[in-house]
Amino acid sequence: MEKYSLYQQLADSLRDKIYEGKYAFGDKLPSERSLAEKFGISHLTVRKALAILEEEGMLLRVQGKGTFVRAQKYSIDMQHMDGFSSMFGQQGITITNKVLYSGVREAGFKYSRIFGIPREEPVFELIRLRQNGEDPVALEYNILPTKRVPHVEEYDYSLYSLWDVYRQAGIQLVEENQKLEIVKVYNPQADLLNVEEGADVLMLSSTALDLSGKVIECTKIYDNAKRMVFYASTV
Repeated sequence: MEKYSLYQQLADSLRDKIYEGKYAFGDKLPSERSLAEKFGISHLTVRKALAILEEEGMLLRVQGKGTFVRAQKYSIDMQHMDGFSSMFGQQGITITNKVLYSGVREAGFKYSRIFGIPREEPVFELIRLRQNGEDPVALEYNILPTKRVPHVEEYDYSLYSLWDVYRQAGIQLVEENQKLEIVKVYNPQADLLNVEEGADVLMLSSTALDLSGKVIECTKIYDNAKRMVFYASTV
């Protein structure tokens, strides 16, 4: 139990330093020997701590060269309702949107049930690849009933967010029902997320409701689990 506590504590300490930016993407960590001497622990304990972070996708260990920070992880509060770009902006991270598809189609059976509308009623579908530079952060799908969000199909979503559109239309979202699960992705999703075909990724699905209790938005976000951390805050 004591050995577990030691390497877990070191893993937690290094993870915090990566989140805080003290170790940035591409930085080389101190050697195992240096870490062992600094914390007064064994090389084996250091190796176990690094293995935890490597498995999480935060570190890359290169034989003969050392251990490097593989990717910055981005935190998403599942209980905080705000736009995707806005949440990242509060962390000093710039997100760009590559619009893969934007258009109107019939609701069909699935979305007629979700939104409580006739099957033939139009819904707006938006598919975007969220990026930090050239780095894929997430693949996001949004479906909205066009009658509830006026002119939703007229905006350029490489520049505007859906939350900008909601504010313009005077729509206030007050409740969000969310589900987080692990799923496998195949091409083209795998290729867009830069993961192997058949890889396990996190998928966050949600529905957002307005003040009247009507469902305004149905969303799915796919992440490769190396870029984001989903968490629920408590107050």
